[in-house]
Amino acid sequence: MKNIFSILLTIIFVFAAKAYSQNTTDKVIKDLQSKFDTIKDLSVEFTQSADGKTKLTGMLSIKKENKLRIDTKNIIIISDGKTSWSYNIKENKVIISSYDDNDPSVFSINKLVYDLPSESNIELSKDNGQNVLNLTPNSYKYSFDNVKLWLSEDNLINKLEINDATMGKVEVKFSNYKINQNLADSNFSFTPPEGSRIIDIR
Repeated sequence: MKNIFSILLTIIFVFAAKAYSQNTTDKVIKDLQSKFDTIKDLSVEFTQSADGKTKLTGMLSIKKENKLRIDTKNIIIISDGKTSWSYNIKENKVIISSYDDNDPSVFSINKLVYDLPSESNIELSKDNGQNVLNLTPNSYKYSFDNVKLWLSEDNLINKLEINDATMGKVEVKFSNYKINQNLADSNFSFTPPEGSRIIDIR
């Protein structure tokens, strides 16, 4: 009888622990999504590295809905939600394409925060006091193996790590967030410079 009682207690504690863990994970995701619900626009500095080596630094700006701007030393990428421009400063070349949110290669913040969690197996852990979400897609819709998100106390993404069998591990760190500055729509439109080579693939 004692053995049966011990087994029952073990089963109860295991299920209770799993339920608590799930509830905690759900809350972390809900808090993240609630935070981004309040954000109309943001700008943030980023550093991208691969294999421990810095590959890219710049500024990322986002405005709802689907407006994007990435400024780096050599490349400027802009989208107004309908058209996308990729400008190579050194080569003075612009590639113009149509924005397609359904394109699996388009990995927007909306997909990262809202879509991916519902399509992934999720593990929650801690790293130096920060919540870390490890999201492993449960379908072949995404090309990468998994994504890790390090979240600040105010539910912003401090670090993003993408693990891919082909590309390896890519890490992006974010700093100096500026939120709801009422960024002008003109920041998310682009006029090719005079004399630039234009490749329009729309």
